[in-house]
Amino acid sequence: MKFSRENIVRWLKVPAFLLCLGPACVLTWKTFHDLLGANPVDVITRSTGKWTLTFLLITLGVTPVRRIIGFPWLIRFRRMLGLYAFFYGTLHFMTYVWLDQFFMVEEMIADVVARPFITVGFMSFVLLIPLAVTSTTKMIKRLGGKWWQRLHRTLVFISMVVVLHFLCLVKAFVQSSLTFCWLLPLPLC
Repeated sequence: MKFSRENIVRWLKVPAFLLCLGPACVLTWKTFHDLLGANPVDVITRSTGKWTLTFLLITLGVTPVRRIIGFPWLIRFRRMLGLYAFFYGTLHFMTYVWLDQFFMVEEMIADVVARPFITVGFMSFVLLIPLAVTSTTKMIKRLGGKWWQRLHRTLVFISMVVVLHFLCLVKAFVQSSLTFCWLLPLPLC
């Protein structure tokens, strides 16, 4: 077997994939072993939300990090990381729709109107959908490189909206919200 950079990157994707899946596995394990505390829906909602934001920032950070440390092959992980951000965002959204609101559309509409952070969160999830849908190689070719790149550059704006959603939720500048605010501008360098 030839150990080229291509083969090494391909093999590194497997543990990276499993590592990214880790938070969902831990949350699932805690759910089935009744370790989520008195308000499990809140724990699931907050966990999936924080992992969504974390993966968005990691995805945005791939390009500057690869330039700084000189590892161009890191770009090969960006799509997977972005799709994991969407995966955790979908879990976060479905937790709200299913476990928190029980698919009651009238309640959700009232909640979106009454609580601005839900509106901001819903908007950011809707904005992530086109990015996830167009992340395949076929869609890149169909859209053309320039249009695809323009579309995917909106991830910076979407990440800002997600940070705003997070800040509105915590209502105080706790350590984690300050960390997310500090990390967001790094990919813009």
